[in-house]
Amino acid sequence: MRSTSNPAASTPARSSLLDRVLADYRGIAAQLPGDADSRAARARAAAHLGDLGWPSARDEQWRYTNLRALDRIGAFAPDTAAAPAATLAEVPPALPGFERLIYADGRLVSGSHGSLAADLRTGLKAAEWLPEQRLGWLCDMFATDAARLTVAGDAAIEILFINSGRASSGAAYPQLQLRCEPGSRVRLIERHLGAGAPASLVAMNITIELAREATLTHYRLQQYGRDTVFIDTLSAQIAERARYAVRSVAVGAGSARTSARVQLAGRGATLAWGGIAVGRGEQVHDISLKVEHEAPETVTEELFRGIADERSRVAFSGHIRIDARAPGAQTRQSLRGLIEGASAEIDLRPRLEILTDDVRAAHGATTGRLDEDLLFYLLARGIDRPTARSLLKWAFLSDALREIDVPALRAEAERLAAGQLPDVPDLGALA
Repeated sequence: MRSTSNPAASTPARSSLLDRVLADYRGIAAQLPGDADSRAARARAAAHLGDLGWPSARDEQWRYTNLRALDRIGAFAPDTAAAPAATLAEVPPALPGFERLIYADGRLVSGSHGSLAADLRTGLKAAEWLPEQRLGWLCDMFATDAARLTVAGDAAIEILFINSGRASSGAAYPQLQLRCEPGSRVRLIERHLGAGAPASLVAMNITIELAREATLTHYRLQQYGRDTVFIDTLSAQIAERARYAVRSVAVGAGSARTSARVQLAGRGATLAWGGIAVGRGEQVHDISLKVEHEAPETVTEELFRGIADERSRVAFSGHIRIDARAPGAQTRQSLRGLIEGASAEIDLRPRLEILTDDVRAAHGATTGRLDEDLLFYLLARGIDRPTARSLLKWAFLSDALREIDVPALRAEAERLAAGQLPDVPDLGALA
């Protein structure tokens, strides 16, 4: 069942900000790139957002998102000038065997010279977003350079999205559209980094299509600076016997919201979603994932680990819908949250919507503090308290981190996670 909201109730809370967004769009629409079809798609996106309304905390699907952070964005129009070339000197080394694309402030600054070179800077193609994904329309309105990639065979792709902090506007709207052809085997690294300017916004859209028997392993690392508001909207459609695996690490941005929808549309389609989010200070990480089983023998495996320290908030909503057309479906959810700060908050919301009797489903969600019995066990064996707490926190995250099977990337993900936990870097194994 799709989420709904009361437009009459939400209008007063969102009207002024939505009016500002739409005014910024009208002021720059003629300067945005693309042909007549792209301009029409942008206009439809603006109309959809205007009709649906700005999200409100009174909407259950948005109650944990830090929507007030968007009030601090000075201008929603992107900078249409070219991204600074100096950005290229600041990126991490390329991973061996991966073709690389680099976007800075929503603009392409470095493209691969390999098999991907012909597919860059294409026209805008807007997706259809659910109400809980409505800020996807925001990116469709303002997107500058888009990457539309079609991959056949085996491929390894690394895409860096950099918030340089040098753009005259504090808003960037990268867009990625990926199709994996039948039988293809693709590894995609999507990495977001950069300090950014004060009160900067990155709003990104990703649409993925996996054809029959394709496999995509999608690594996602988000490490923006604390002054960045990050919004990403993802839609994926998985065909017969195709497999989509997500390995997500969210540690950056002052406020981050992920709105993802995965449709298991073909017999035997599989989703394996694993992720961590670690909050510190006043950070907010909010992840909303909806999985729709639409065909027989489809499978979802969902694992999430969240840690909230100090005054941060971490939320994960996992909605799995198993349609009557999906007999033999299997689903398993494991959602766990660890509260470290006295004013921290974790909210985990597993939800199963089952419309067939022929199903195997299990889910569990637990939230709490470090296990005192395990802590006592370590202390009793002569381990000091800070090290014992570090070991337990690292063990809490390890079952998600070990799924990252690119060694250099896993090492970076571990470094990022450890950097969010003040006592973990004291462990020699993580130095």
